[in-house]
Amino acid sequence: MKEEQSLYDLGIEPPKIYRESQRPAYKKQENLYVSKRSASKNKSSKDNLTRAEKRHKDNKKRKKINRLRKAVIWLIAVIAFTATGTVLSLTVFFHIDAITVSGNTIYSEDEILAQCTIDKGENLFLSDTKTAKEMLEQNLPYIYNAEIKRKLPYTIQIKITEAEPAYSIRNKDKTYILLDDNFKVLESKAKKARGIKISKAKIKNADLGQRVVFENDDVGKCLSRLAQVVNDNGFDEITTIYCNNISDNYAVYDGRIEFKLGTCEDLENKMFQGLAACEKLNKSNPNAKGVMTITGDKRLYFTEK
Repeated sequence: MKEEQSLYDLGIEPPKIYRESQRPAYKKQENLYVSKRSASKNKSSKDNLTRAEKRHKDNKKRKKINRLRKAVIWLIAVIAFTATGTVLSLTVFFHIDAITVSGNTIYSEDEILAQCTIDKGENLFLSDTKTAKEMLEQNLPYIYNAEIKRKLPYTIQIKITEAEPAYSIRNKDKTYILLDDNFKVLESKAKKARGIKISKAKIKNADLGQRVVFENDDVGKCLSRLAQVVNDNGFDEITTIYCNNISDNYAVYDGRIEFKLGTCEDLENKMFQGLAACEKLNKSNPNAKGVMTITGDKRLYFTEK
């Protein structure tokens, strides 16, 4: 029986070993020897340091620790100083001693201050400017915007932008509800109409300082959309808007030509078409009255009355 030959004797390289557990024992021993020799070398290099070198290394380490300690102390001091300053500013300093009002012509300064929820003596930074703004704009309807700013060290500044009637709705008693361009109720019993008239609209609620509420929600949404298009594009020729339902909306040009607009889709384009047609019509018949049906597909039908 022939003696079995190894792979090396046959000139064949053994397969590569990929796992640590499969490595031959001599390889593991070699790695262990290298690790021990490296550790021994590092230890030997430390042991071979001179006394001066060791002292220099220790001093360097000590300085690093001292710098870190100082940084921590400074950080604690800054936090403590900031916290103390915050507490003092919210309790001892910055008490309001003046509230100024500007931009008002409809309401007096006393009327505005009486409705303002910020009082003198309050802390400047703790005063609730958001609530004060909301209350002023609600309780004094002709305030369109109340801009409230803090001015160091002791002052609250209130800058008023006043509302103008943009729409009118006639009541049964022939008085008018006046609305701004956001449909906020400015007056509920005005003697005269102002702005664009909203006709054929049944009102559910018209509280002063609140947005008007229509009985039919869909009608309210369509009227809001109509009003927005008129307002955004400055269609001054439009004198009346009204809505029977979501598919039956109208705008009146110069009090004499009704734009029958259909649904609220593509309102802006429909209005531009109607105004362009009216300009041409005015050249031939400036006093024409009637109904202009606008479908939105560049086709117009005018029925003269």
